[in-house]
This record gives sequence, C-alpha cells and structure tokens, in this order.
Amino acid sequence: MSDVITIANFSEPLEAEMARLRLQSAGIETFLSGENARILEPGLGPLQLQVSSEDEADARAILADPGTYSGPGIQTE
Repeated sequence: MSDVITIANFSEPLEAEMARLRLQSAGIETFLSGENARILEPGLGPLQLQVSSEDEADARAILADPGTYSGPGIQTE
C-alpha cells in the first residue's frame, strides 16, 4: 500500500467536496481528513484532501487545471 499525501487544504466543506468529486470522477481514490470532526464541531481546522502517493501527480494536475475552481478557501501545498 502506498503512502497517503495531502494535496490540498480547504476551509469550506463544499469546496473540499467539489474537489474530491472531481478527483473521484477521474478514477482517483480520495480521503478527506477532518471531515467527521467538522460535523461534530464546525470550524475545526482545515479539511485535508488526501490521495495515494501514486496518484499525487495526476491529482495535482487535475486540481490545477484552469477549468477548476481555485477561489477562496483552497490552499494547495
């Protein structure tokens, strides 16, 4: 099993979900760290979008595509 890499941090859950769905539609398995904690306590830290290290380059390219939203709340690492 490969390592998990955080490829983006989000302050807004909707933006995180949109990015996750975009990656999943491209066949990239994702994990959103902090999702459950924010349900229990809104405002807790950023949501971290994570993928396997094997998918990192493709995932970053998809999120960096000019056709994707990259407005407030998203900070790529």
